[in-house]
Amino acid sequence: MRMTRRSLVLLTFASLSAGALATPALAQSWKTLDVSRQLRDTTEHSIRVRYPVGRISLRATSDPVIYAMHLRYDEEYMSPLHKYDAEAHRATLGFDGDDMRWKNRKDLGESSLDLELSSVVPLDLDLRLGAAEARLNIGGLAVSRMRVETGAADARINFSEPNKTEMRRLDIQLGAAGFVIRNLGNARVSEIWVDGGVGKVDLDFGGKVENDVTVDARVALGKFLLRLPRDVGVRVEIQRVIAGFEHRGLYKRGNAYYSDNWDDAKVRMRVRAETVMGAIEIDRTY
Repeated sequence: MRMTRRSLVLLTFASLSAGALATPALAQSWKTLDVSRQLRDTTEHSIRVRYPVGRISLRATSDPVIYAMHLRYDEEYMSPLHKYDAEAHRATLGFDGDDMRWKNRKDLGESSLDLELSSVVPLDLDLRLGAAEARLNIGGLAVSRMRVETGAADARINFSEPNKTEMRRLDIQLGAAGFVIRNLGNARVSEIWVDGGVGKVDLDFGGKVENDVTVDARVALGKFLLRLPRDVGVRVEIQRVIAGFEHRGLYKRGNAYYSDNWDDAKVRMRVRAETVMGAIEIDRTY
């Protein structure tokens, strides 16, 4: 059948109208969710965050809550996760890690999680991030233990204020990620373990380092950068196959490298670093 110019115009208009009507239907699948848990006591709590994709932010709050979470998500592909075990003092927040439907969607990077945690409750933090853009301000919290596991995340953590309690250990496990921690001196941490894949790990001990620290780092193909104040004494043991090691101001003594103030320093850092084809840099320029 031969189509007239008028018929073609009407058909085009109908198609455009159908597309315009379809857009709101897609937008309606985006939902928001706000949940919080009232603060009843200051017993240490375990906070587990599971966040596969999108943007995530974290900060302290002085409000009378253990946590307050705001989520934006596509309900067709993502299932919110917010469980609280009052007896175990444990909260699990974020998205259901067993729900794999989101893996085939490219626009879910617009999902977001904004999390506030109590500044008066001691916290054991366990953060598992996938392909996420993470901006986490731990300053002002009381973190006794912290674990961070990332996939292809762009993760930046800042201890903008001193930790309100001593941190026993910080564990960092990376995939193909970029990982930066600023003001780590404020964390009051004793042990740091880094297990890296092909990403870059940048640990900046800005703030005030008041206690001795042990750092164990294993980076396969990426780069491990450690930034320290000059008044911190440092001892570095290196195991490497095909790797670079930049260590301005460190001098070899036996099987390790030492800073010139090691013997007299009030605060010391012991570093054990291992890499195959990565790079290790110790920067003591500030």
